[in-house]
Amino acid sequence: MTLRRKNTVVIGAMFLIMLLLLDLTFTNFLRRSAEEADRERISLNLSRAVVSLNGEAKTLAAIAGNWAYSDVTWNYMHGRYPGYAESVLNRDVLTDIGISSMIFVDNDGVVRLFKDFSEDHEPSSPASEFKAIFNNPHYGDFLNEIGADGVSGMVMKDEQPILFTVKPILTSDKEGPVAGYLIVTRAITPRLIQDISRNLRFNFAIEPVTEDEKNVKDLPLIILRDSESKDRSIVGRMLVRDHKSAPLFWVVGISPKEDLSATERKLQKMFLLFAGFAILLCLLADLMFKSSISNRIRRLHKEIEVIRDETGPKSLLTVDSKNDEITSLQRVLNDVIAYHDFKQESKNKFDSISLMVYQRFAEAGNSLCYKTLEDIATAFSPGDEKFRNSLPRAASMTEKFCKRMGMDDEECFYAYIGALFSRIGLLGIPFAIRNKTTPLTPQEQREYRKYPIISKDYLESVELLSSVTQIPYRWNENWDGSGFPHGIDGSAIPLSARIYAIVNEWNELTRSWPGRKMPTAEEVESKIRAQAGSRFDPRLVEAFIKMLHEG
Repeated sequence: MTLRRKNTVVIGAMFLIMLLLLDLTFTNFLRRSAEEADRERISLNLSRAVVSLNGEAKTLAAIAGNWAYSDVTWNYMHGRYPGYAESVLNRDVLTDIGISSMIFVDNDGVVRLFKDFSEDHEPSSPASEFKAIFNNPHYGDFLNEIGADGVSGMVMKDEQPILFTVKPILTSDKEGPVAGYLIVTRAITPRLIQDISRNLRFNFAIEPVTEDEKNVKDLPLIILRDSESKDRSIVGRMLVRDHKSAPLFWVVGISPKEDLSATERKLQKMFLLFAGFAILLCLLADLMFKSSISNRIRRLHKEIEVIRDETGPKSLLTVDSKNDEITSLQRVLNDVIAYHDFKQESKNKFDSISLMVYQRFAEAGNSLCYKTLEDIATAFSPGDEKFRNSLPRAASMTEKFCKRMGMDDEECFYAYIGALFSRIGLLGIPFAIRNKTTPLTPQEQREYRKYPIISKDYLESVELLSSVTQIPYRWNENWDGSGFPHGIDGSAIPLSARIYAIVNEWNELTRSWPGRKMPTAEEVESKIRAQAGSRFDPRLVEAFIKMLHEG
């Protein structure tokens, strides 16, 4: 397969994989969003159902207050209105508003009057409702805990929840001694549930809590699960507690899930269109690649075949005017051809003396390259003149120490050049910061600590210096990880950078300038050892001091 075909296949595969990942991501996001919306919808409907039931309890309390805070009722409880039940308690009215029963109790807890107002098809038993309220073990001495506003809530009676309210019987101005208590109940009947469901447009049912659930301390307020039937729906249960916070019953509802099949089909069609568009782009890229690159490579191949068959001096390749990788390859091949011709000519012309002279010129050129790099490094390195003059000294000591630590010649050469350009990045730091004599502010400190990164960028931009970045980029990192620019520690710091950090400290301690008192060898060793384990690699510190003793 040609390079052009490989390039087309790779680009097409990348486009398709990207589209597939996007398709899966969007589909999963859509499904998760719909599922979350389904859960929120049924949770909201269950909450509305519970709020409606509590609203019915508050309505019942308001209705009961009309009789409890009445002078007529107060007089009846004091024996002054014997015909109270027949003249005041209108069965038709109370039945229409949903009252199941009314119970009048005196201050001693003795029932004075039972009245059943439930409908004929849903008969109520005031006695059983009284028992359900006052014989509940959770309620204790119920009547003594009732305040002036009474108590409202729900209670279970024979697996059926009922609403109840207990009001103290007072005069119309709510003053005077309590004449007893009025208990008004209303059964949560299927008809009431149906009416609430119709208003909410959400069907729900009621299930009493089990005996095991009553003993659970932290019973969850709401439980949601997927339906076990084939239809896509979600089942929710919300707990309702009585006025003493004891678990009472569950409000249970089922809500259909959002149907996403049509949306998913539209999404798949959209991604299929994108896939077709991606394939079209790949074909266009293939044509562009063929016209811009393949023809040039084919011509280069033909010229190389012609040059390979030539017996004499080789002709040079045609160099395109474009500035790209193929042009660079053409220039490199021309350099190889020129070098081959030069070497062949030298082989034919030079004798042993000429070769010796050539070698000497090569050594002189090598020395000149070193000197040129030193001149460039010292000329562009910021700081005072005395420091720039000491850079070659530090670089030579770094190269010597690297050889002692067993590094090969190429690595030692890179360490030497890296030491020369160790501070080249300071040129990218504002002059006011790098030459400031007072302590740097936190903002200035952050700006100053960028210079190793700038050094790396400078050197990598020059092809001949792109391999010497380890020291300029990493020599400010500390052995304990407190350095910069990235705070790496230990052996993660390149060996040449750890070596130069020690050599740089030695260079700072021992370089001289007029008026400076030079420290003794013992003082230099002591100051370097003091930073072992924090700034420097302890093993390298001892190896360096040993080298100083031997040298």
